[in-house]
Amino acid sequence: MNGKADFMTIRQYVIDTIAVSGDQPVRFPPTRELGRQFGVSQPTALRAVKDLISEGFLIPCKGGGTISCPGNLAPGTSLKIFGLLEHRGRQAFDVYYYLNLASAAALELTRRSESYCTLQLYLESASLLEKTVQEKSIAGLILLNARDPLSEFAAKAKAKGFPVVSLMDRFETISSFYDPVEDRFFEILDRLFSEKRTHVLIVSWKDDPVSIAIRKAVERACGKHGVPVGQVILVDRNESECREKVEELLRFGMKFEAVVFYHCVRSVYNLIRNSLETNEECRFVCDESSVFDDLKYTGYVVHYHLKEAAKRMIDNLLLQLEEKQAPVVHEKIQYSITFYKEGAPC
Repeated sequence: MNGKADFMTIRQYVIDTIAVSGDQPVRFPPTRELGRQFGVSQPTALRAVKDLISEGFLIPCKGGGTISCPGNLAPGTSLKIFGLLEHRGRQAFDVYYYLNLASAAALELTRRSESYCTLQLYLESASLLEKTVQEKSIAGLILLNARDPLSEFAAKAKAKGFPVVSLMDRFETISSFYDPVEDRFFEILDRLFSEKRTHVLIVSWKDDPVSIAIRKAVERACGKHGVPVGQVILVDRNESECREKVEELLRFGMKFEAVVFYHCVRSVYNLIRNSLETNEECRFVCDESSVFDDLKYTGYVVHYHLKEAAKRMIDNLLLQLEEKQAPVVHEKIQYSITFYKEGAPC
Protein backbone atom coordinates (compact mmCIF):
# COMPACT_ATOMS: atom_id res chain seq x y z
CA MET A 1 0.00 0.00 0.00
CA ASN A 2 1.07 3.57 -0.52
CA GLY A 3 0.66 6.18 2.22
CA LYS A 4 -2.61 7.56 0.90
CA ALA A 5 -4.14 4.10 0.48
CA ASP A 6 -3.03 3.17 3.99
CA PHE A 7 -4.55 6.36 5.34
CA MET A 8 -7.89 5.76 3.57
CA THR A 9 -8.03 2.10 4.66
CA ILE A 10 -7.91 3.03 8.35
CA ARG A 11 -10.25 5.96 7.86
CA GLN A 12 -12.85 3.84 6.07
CA TYR A 13 -12.57 1.06 8.66
CA VAL A 14 -13.30 3.47 11.52
CA ILE A 15 -16.23 5.17 9.74
CA ASP A 16 -17.78 1.85 8.67
CA THR A 17 -17.44 0.39 12.18
CA ILE A 18 -19.16 3.43 13.71
CA ALA A 19 -21.92 3.28 11.07
CA VAL A 20 -22.89 -0.32 11.82
CA SER A 21 -22.73 0.12 15.61
CA GLY A 22 -25.93 2.15 15.77
CA ASP A 23 -26.01 4.17 18.99
CA GLN A 24 -23.48 1.96 20.79
CA PRO A 25 -20.10 3.54 21.58
CA VAL A 26 -17.13 1.89 19.82
CA ARG A 27 -13.65 1.75 21.35
CA PHE A 28 -10.62 1.77 19.01
CA PRO A 29 -7.08 0.76 20.04
CA PRO A 30 -4.04 3.11 20.22
CA THR A 31 -2.57 4.10 16.84
CA ARG A 32 0.46 1.82 17.24
CA GLU A 33 -1.82 -1.22 17.58
CA LEU A 34 -4.13 0.08 14.84
CA GLY A 35 -1.11 0.38 12.52
CA ARG A 36 -0.05 -3.20 13.28
CA GLN A 37 -3.59 -4.41 12.65
CA PHE A 38 -3.55 -3.00 9.11
CA GLY A 39 0.16 -3.36 8.41
CA VAL A 40 0.80 0.37 8.13
CA SER A 41 3.19 2.74 9.89
CA GLN A 42 2.24 4.29 13.23
CA PRO A 43 2.60 7.88 11.85
CA THR A 44 0.10 7.06 9.07
CA ALA A 45 -2.37 5.56 11.56
CA LEU A 46 -1.88 8.59 13.83
CA ARG A 47 -2.59 11.01 10.96
CA ALA A 48 -5.81 9.14 10.07
CA VAL A 49 -7.00 9.13 13.67
CA LYS A 50 -6.16 12.81 14.20
CA ASP A 51 -8.23 13.73 11.16
CA LEU A 52 -11.17 11.69 12.43
CA ILE A 53 -10.90 13.40 15.83
CA SER A 54 -10.88 16.86 14.22
CA GLU A 55 -13.94 15.92 12.14
CA GLY A 56 -15.87 14.80 15.21
CA PHE A 57 -15.93 11.04 14.60
CA LEU A 58 -13.60 10.09 17.46
CA ILE A 59 -12.66 11.27 20.94
CA PRO A 60 -9.32 10.50 22.65
CA CYS A 61 -9.59 8.14 25.63
CA LYS A 62 -7.80 8.30 28.92
CA GLY A 63 -5.15 5.58 28.86
CA GLY A 64 -4.83 5.52 25.08
CA GLY A 65 -7.00 4.77 22.09
CA THR A 66 -10.18 6.52 21.00
CA ILE A 67 -13.95 6.08 21.25
CA SER A 68 -16.68 7.00 18.78
CA CYS A 69 -18.24 10.39 19.36
CA PRO A 70 -21.97 10.91 20.01
CA GLY A 71 -23.58 12.72 17.10
CA ASN A 72 -24.56 15.81 19.13
CA LEU A 73 -21.06 16.43 20.53
CA ALA A 74 -19.02 19.20 18.97
CA PRO A 75 -15.62 18.28 17.47
CA GLY A 76 -12.79 18.71 19.98
CA THR A 77 -15.06 18.30 23.01
CA SER A 78 -13.77 15.96 25.69
CA LEU A 79 -16.27 13.18 26.43
CA LYS A 80 -16.51 11.78 29.96
CA ILE A 81 -18.08 8.35 30.37
CA PHE A 82 -19.50 7.37 33.77
CA GLY A 83 -20.17 3.71 34.55
CA LEU A 84 -23.43 2.52 36.12
CA LEU A 85 -23.06 -0.67 38.16
CA GLU A 86 -26.06 -2.45 39.68
CA HIS A 87 -26.11 -4.79 42.69
CA ARG A 88 -23.09 -7.11 42.34
CA GLY A 89 -22.14 -5.91 38.85
CA ARG A 90 -23.85 -8.71 36.94
CA GLN A 91 -27.40 -7.38 36.82
CA ALA A 92 -28.20 -8.21 33.17
CA PHE A 93 -31.98 -7.84 33.15
CA ASP A 94 -34.29 -4.88 33.58
CA VAL A 95 -36.60 -4.53 36.58
CA TYR A 96 -38.47 -1.41 37.65
CA TYR A 97 -36.40 -0.91 40.78
CA TYR A 98 -33.02 -0.77 39.03
CA LEU A 99 -34.37 1.14 36.03
CA ASN A 100 -35.67 3.78 38.42
CA LEU A 101 -32.29 4.16 40.12
CA ALA A 102 -30.33 4.19 36.84
CA SER A 103 -32.72 6.71 35.30
CA ALA A 104 -32.43 9.14 38.21
CA ALA A 105 -28.62 8.99 38.13
CA ALA A 106 -28.22 9.12 34.34
CA LEU A 107 -30.74 11.91 33.75
CA GLU A 108 -29.19 14.12 36.40
CA LEU A 109 -25.66 13.55 35.12
CA THR A 110 -26.35 13.95 31.41
CA ARG A 111 -28.40 17.11 31.88
CA ARG A 112 -25.28 18.82 33.27
CA SER A 113 -23.32 18.66 30.00
CA GLU A 114 -23.56 17.15 26.53
CA SER A 115 -20.04 15.84 27.08
CA TYR A 116 -21.21 13.55 29.92
CA CYS A 117 -22.70 10.14 29.17
CA THR A 118 -23.37 6.92 31.08
CA LEU A 119 -22.59 3.33 30.22
CA GLN A 120 -24.16 0.28 31.86
CA LEU A 121 -21.34 -2.02 32.98
CA TYR A 122 -21.58 -5.79 33.37
CA LEU A 123 -18.78 -7.67 35.11
CA GLU A 124 -18.13 -11.40 34.86
CA SER A 125 -16.38 -10.96 38.20
CA ALA A 126 -16.17 -8.00 40.57
CA SER A 127 -12.39 -8.40 40.48
CA LEU A 128 -12.50 -7.19 36.85
CA LEU A 129 -13.73 -3.75 37.90
CA GLU A 130 -10.39 -1.93 37.56
CA LYS A 131 -9.62 -3.57 34.22
CA THR A 132 -13.10 -2.74 32.87
CA VAL A 133 -12.79 0.88 34.00
CA GLN A 134 -9.49 1.21 32.14
CA GLU A 135 -10.63 -0.57 28.98
CA LYS A 136 -13.80 1.49 28.65
CA SER A 137 -12.18 4.81 29.69
CA ILE A 138 -14.61 5.30 32.58
CA ALA A 139 -14.26 8.66 34.34
CA GLY A 140 -16.26 7.73 37.44
CA LEU A 141 -18.55 5.06 38.90
CA ILE A 142 -22.13 5.20 40.14
CA LEU A 143 -23.07 2.19 42.28
CA LEU A 144 -26.78 1.33 42.32
CA ASN A 145 -27.89 -0.75 45.33
CA ALA A 146 -24.38 -2.28 45.39
CA ARG A 147 -23.43 -5.40 47.32
CA ASP A 148 -20.21 -7.18 48.22
CA PRO A 149 -17.85 -8.05 46.67
CA LEU A 150 -18.47 -5.24 44.14
CA SER A 151 -18.50 -2.60 46.88
CA GLU A 152 -15.14 -3.87 48.17
CA PHE A 153 -13.43 -3.42 44.78
CA ALA A 154 -15.15 -0.05 44.30
CA ALA A 155 -13.80 1.07 47.70
CA LYS A 156 -10.29 0.08 46.58
CA ALA A 157 -10.68 2.17 43.43
CA LYS A 158 -11.91 5.10 45.53
CA ALA A 159 -8.87 4.77 47.80
CA LYS A 160 -6.68 5.29 44.72
CA GLY A 161 -8.45 8.57 43.93
CA PHE A 162 -11.00 7.26 41.43
CA PRO A 163 -14.43 9.00 41.66
CA VAL A 164 -17.11 6.68 43.09
CA VAL A 165 -20.57 7.38 44.53
CA SER A 166 -23.32 5.07 45.81
CA LEU A 167 -27.10 5.38 45.47
CA MET A 168 -29.36 3.52 47.98
CA ASP A 169 -26.59 1.88 50.06
CA ARG A 170 -24.18 3.36 52.59
CA PHE A 171 -20.44 2.62 52.58
CA GLU A 172 -17.97 4.22 54.98
CA THR A 173 -15.31 5.21 52.42
CA ILE A 174 -17.63 6.02 49.49
CA SER A 175 -19.92 9.05 49.22
CA SER A 176 -23.33 7.48 49.77
CA PHE A 177 -26.87 8.74 49.21
CA TYR A 178 -28.72 5.97 50.94
CA ASP A 179 -32.06 4.53 52.00
CA PRO A 180 -32.42 5.16 55.77
CA VAL A 181 -33.87 1.70 56.45
CA GLU A 182 -34.08 2.03 60.23
CA ASP A 183 -35.75 5.45 60.14
CA ARG A 184 -38.15 4.32 57.40
CA PHE A 185 -39.27 1.17 59.19
CA PHE A 186 -39.60 3.05 62.48
CA GLU A 187 -41.92 5.60 60.83
CA ILE A 188 -43.97 2.84 59.19
CA LEU A 189 -44.37 0.91 62.46
CA ASP A 190 -45.10 4.12 64.35
CA ARG A 191 -47.96 4.80 61.94
CA LEU A 192 -49.30 1.23 62.12
CA PHE A 193 -49.11 1.08 65.92
CA SER A 194 -50.98 4.41 66.11
CA GLU A 195 -53.77 2.73 64.12
CA LYS A 196 -53.80 -0.09 66.70
CA ARG A 197 -52.29 -2.50 64.17
CA THR A 198 -49.78 -4.15 66.45
CA HIS A 199 -49.50 -7.68 65.05
CA VAL A 200 -47.13 -7.09 62.17
CA LEU A 201 -45.25 -9.32 59.72
CA ILE A 202 -42.12 -7.93 58.03
CA VAL A 203 -40.87 -9.69 54.89
CA SER A 204 -37.33 -8.94 53.72
CA TRP A 205 -34.44 -10.29 51.67
CA LYS A 206 -31.69 -12.11 53.50
CA ASP A 207 -29.31 -9.17 53.94
CA ASP A 208 -27.50 -8.70 57.25
CA PRO A 209 -27.24 -4.85 57.27
CA VAL A 210 -30.91 -4.52 56.33
CA SER A 211 -32.03 -7.07 58.91
CA ILE A 212 -30.04 -5.33 61.65
CA ALA A 213 -31.57 -1.95 60.74
CA ILE A 214 -35.10 -3.40 60.71
CA ARG A 215 -34.64 -5.01 64.13
CA LYS A 216 -33.44 -1.70 65.57
CA ALA A 217 -36.54 0.00 64.14
CA VAL A 218 -38.78 -2.66 65.69
CA GLU A 219 -37.20 -2.17 69.12
CA ARG A 220 -37.58 1.63 68.90
CA ALA A 221 -41.21 1.54 67.76
CA CYS A 222 -42.23 -1.16 70.25
CA GLY A 223 -40.54 0.76 73.05
CA LYS A 224 -42.36 3.96 72.12
CA HIS A 225 -45.82 2.33 71.97
CA GLY A 226 -45.41 -0.37 74.64
CA VAL A 227 -45.96 -3.15 72.09
CA PRO A 228 -44.31 -6.52 72.88
CA VAL A 229 -41.44 -7.08 70.44
CA GLY A 230 -42.67 -10.64 69.85
CA GLN A 231 -45.79 -9.29 68.10
CA VAL A 232 -43.61 -8.13 65.22
CA ILE A 233 -42.27 -11.08 63.20
CA LEU A 234 -39.38 -10.62 60.76
CA VAL A 235 -38.99 -13.19 57.97
CA ASP A 236 -35.74 -12.43 56.13
CA ARG A 237 -35.04 -15.23 53.66
CA ASN A 238 -35.04 -15.88 49.92
CA GLU A 239 -38.43 -15.89 48.17
CA SER A 240 -39.21 -19.61 48.33
CA GLU A 241 -38.19 -19.83 51.99
CA CYS A 242 -40.22 -16.70 52.80
CA ARG A 243 -43.31 -18.25 51.28
CA GLU A 244 -42.79 -21.52 53.15
CA LYS A 245 -42.35 -19.69 56.46
CA VAL A 246 -45.41 -17.48 55.95
CA GLU A 247 -47.50 -20.52 54.95
CA GLU A 248 -46.39 -22.18 58.18
CA LEU A 249 -47.36 -19.12 60.25
CA LEU A 250 -50.80 -18.93 58.62
CA ARG A 251 -51.31 -22.67 59.03
CA PHE A 252 -50.73 -22.28 62.78
CA GLY A 253 -53.43 -19.62 62.91
CA MET A 254 -51.30 -16.47 63.01
CA LYS A 255 -53.24 -13.30 62.17
CA PHE A 256 -51.53 -10.15 60.93
CA GLU A 257 -52.97 -6.66 61.00
CA ALA A 258 -50.20 -5.39 58.73
CA VAL A 259 -47.49 -6.79 56.45
CA VAL A 260 -44.46 -4.65 55.64
CA PHE A 261 -42.22 -5.58 52.71
CA TYR A 262 -38.61 -4.47 52.37
CA HIS A 263 -39.17 -5.21 48.69
CA CYS A 264 -42.42 -6.90 47.78
CA VAL A 265 -42.27 -10.68 47.43
CA ARG A 266 -45.20 -11.19 45.08
CA SER A 267 -45.90 -14.83 46.02
CA VAL A 268 -46.04 -13.90 49.72
CA TYR A 269 -48.22 -10.87 48.97
CA ASN A 270 -50.72 -13.00 47.05
CA LEU A 271 -50.66 -15.73 49.68
CA ILE A 272 -51.57 -13.34 52.50
CA ARG A 273 -54.09 -11.36 50.49
CA ASN A 274 -55.92 -14.52 49.41
CA SER A 275 -56.17 -15.65 53.02
CA LEU A 276 -58.01 -12.49 54.12
CA GLU A 277 -61.64 -11.55 53.72
CA THR A 278 -61.08 -7.82 53.12
CA ASN A 279 -58.21 -5.45 52.44
CA GLU A 280 -59.09 -3.59 55.62
CA GLU A 281 -58.34 -6.64 57.74
CA CYS A 282 -54.62 -6.35 56.96
CA ARG A 283 -52.68 -3.28 55.88
CA PHE A 284 -49.86 -3.79 53.33
CA VAL A 285 -46.79 -1.55 53.12
CA CYS A 286 -44.10 -1.59 50.42
CA ASP A 287 -42.09 0.77 48.21
CA GLU A 288 -43.23 2.16 44.86
CA SER A 289 -41.20 -0.36 42.82
CA SER A 290 -43.57 -3.10 43.98
CA VAL A 291 -46.94 -1.48 43.28
CA PHE A 292 -47.83 -3.26 40.04
CA ASP A 293 -51.20 -2.53 38.43
CA ASP A 294 -52.32 -6.14 38.51
CA LEU A 295 -51.93 -6.29 42.31
CA LYS A 296 -54.69 -3.72 42.91
CA TYR A 297 -52.64 -2.69 45.92
CA THR A 298 -54.28 -1.31 49.08
CA GLY A 299 -52.03 0.04 51.82
CA TYR A 300 -49.12 2.41 52.31
CA VAL A 301 -46.54 3.04 49.60
CA VAL A 302 -43.09 4.54 50.17
CA HIS A 303 -41.92 6.96 47.47
CA TYR A 304 -38.19 7.77 47.40
CA HIS A 305 -37.21 11.31 46.40
CA LEU A 306 -34.60 10.03 43.96
CA LYS A 307 -34.42 13.16 41.83
CA GLU A 308 -33.28 15.31 44.77
CA ALA A 309 -30.84 12.62 45.94
CA ALA A 310 -29.39 12.30 42.42
CA LYS A 311 -28.70 16.04 42.28
CA ARG A 312 -26.61 15.93 45.44
CA MET A 313 -24.93 12.70 44.38
CA ILE A 314 -23.84 14.04 40.97
CA ASP A 315 -22.60 17.26 42.61
CA ASN A 316 -20.30 15.10 44.73
CA LEU A 317 -19.22 12.89 41.81
CA LEU A 318 -18.19 15.88 39.69
CA LEU A 319 -16.42 17.43 42.69
CA GLN A 320 -14.36 14.24 42.99
CA LEU A 321 -13.30 14.67 39.36
CA GLU A 322 -11.86 18.07 40.20
CA GLU A 323 -10.55 17.33 43.70
CA LYS A 324 -9.12 13.87 44.44
CA GLN A 325 -9.23 14.66 48.16
CA ALA A 326 -12.91 15.70 48.12
CA PRO A 327 -14.49 14.68 51.44
CA VAL A 328 -16.67 11.57 51.64
CA VAL A 329 -20.29 12.47 52.43
CA HIS A 330 -23.24 10.38 53.64
CA GLU A 331 -26.78 11.65 53.08
CA LYS A 332 -30.14 9.99 53.68
CA ILE A 333 -32.56 9.79 50.75
CA GLN A 334 -35.77 11.54 51.68
CA TYR A 335 -39.07 9.71 51.17
CA SER A 336 -42.82 10.13 51.60
CA ILE A 337 -45.53 7.62 52.53
CA THR A 338 -48.82 7.62 50.59
CA PHE A 339 -51.99 5.61 51.11
CA TYR A 340 -53.16 3.57 48.08
CA LYS A 341 -56.56 1.96 47.62
CA GLU A 342 -57.07 -0.63 44.90
CA GLY A 343 -53.96 0.48 43.04
CA ALA A 344 -54.52 4.25 43.15
CA PRO A 345 -53.15 6.89 45.56
CA CYS A 346 -55.71 8.48 47.85
